[in-house]
Amino acid sequence: IQTRAKACYFNPKHPAAAFINYTEVLPPLFDGCFFYMLGSFCKPPKDELIQLVKEGGGQLLNRQPKPESDVTQTLSTAAYHAQPASDQVLCTQYILYDPQSSYKLQKVRVGKVWSAPSMWLLDCIAAFQLLPVLEH
Repeated sequence: IQTRAKACYFNPKHPAAAFINYTEVLPPLFDGCFFYMLGSFCKPPKDELIQLVKEGGGQLLNRQPKPESDVTQTLSTAAYHAQPASDQVLCTQYILYDPQSSYKLQKVRVGKVWSAPSMWLLDCIAAFQLLPVLEH
């Protein structure tokens, strides 16, 4: 945990998973995941979320993914740190939003594209795994 942003969200109950991942040279937490930041973010700020995604091995999308797109649904990447038996293994594109924002999001959970609140990202970092995204 080197950055101030990471230190704010790190849960000391889960350092072993991160350490094992590091020593065994396994993929980063968000390896195979793409993130689109929708709207404005208050807490944490958007720039901190972007930094956390990048440091976790995730990639940022410049355009909002279209769930119905054939290109989106035929991507062959998989999320390494998702629970193996979950449908989240195949979800690789997340639309992150701030529930406190005035921007109203149409909830998405189609194939490889899911929407998730920004706190979900922080919870994943604290647990060092891709946690289930609750149905909204």
